[in-house]
Amino acid sequence: MPLSLSSLGRQSSLPDDDEFSSGLLETMRADKGTIPLLPLHLSRFGRCASVDPSLLSLVKTAAENVAGSTEEWPFGARMRFRYGVWRGAIYWDVSAVPLERVSPWDRGVNLIRCETLHQPEVSHSPFTSAGVVETRSSDTPAAVTGCKLLQRSLYDRAAKELPGSLPGRALAEGLLFDCHGHVVETLRCNLLLYRRGRWVTPDLSDCGVRGVMLEWLAGHAEIGEDRLRMEDLQQADELAVCNSVRGVVPVVGLLNSPSQRLQPFAFGPATRALQQSIAEKLW
Repeated sequence: MPLSLSSLGRQSSLPDDDEFSSGLLETMRADKGTIPLLPLHLSRFGRCASVDPSLLSLVKTAAENVAGSTEEWPFGARMRFRYGVWRGAIYWDVSAVPLERVSPWDRGVNLIRCETLHQPEVSHSPFTSAGVVETRSSDTPAAVTGCKLLQRSLYDRAAKELPGSLPGRALAEGLLFDCHGHVVETLRCNLLLYRRGRWVTPDLSDCGVRGVMLEWLAGHAEIGEDRLRMEDLQQADELAVCNSVRGVVPVVGLLNSPSQRLQPFAFGPATRALQQSIAEKLW
């Protein structure tokens, strides 16, 4: 049972993700009893859930209390904040489990192209709209994009495509594309491409989760957004992935299809520089 608090107080057990009819998810890292990226997580949650400041304050306090209880955990904590509709009512909880001393992510990742296509609705908020889009027939609410939803069936379906084994010991991570052949994100991370002295990440204006770690990095390094295809990744000098628990992780291999060979990538100095920035400023 993870360390937890909820809108119902302390519970002997927490509901499973699939018991929520709709919901949002924030996955966070606690280090030495604090959550360095908590303001960014709360900002994204507030944008995607359109909740009033009093609830944001309650969630902030709960997250800080749970994180404070992990202060003595030697390698930090992986925390989850869930908000959604459970048993017909709004419910939220915050939980934490210890991070491991040695992680599969430490060896880098192999990116594997998935046939499952990303769909815009899997990162659109189920709770709010950004405004009104004028159409000929009616006024249609504009979706709030870039949200991380609790419902992960598309990602789970794509994960089943990953091969059982690959050369080396790197972690296999699925790579998702949209119906136009543009790269969107990986199963658990945002993607970073380095070429000719410049970092670029896929354009997330239509679909894909606008990650908290990506937002933090963009405030500390120059990172552009562009429509990217597999050919762009194959021609990159360096590739990396990022999320708010693992930081920046180098991509050491890229596989476009099972019939092709894994394309190796070096763990280069630009990726190391991003990791160093995180080590100096976050954890």
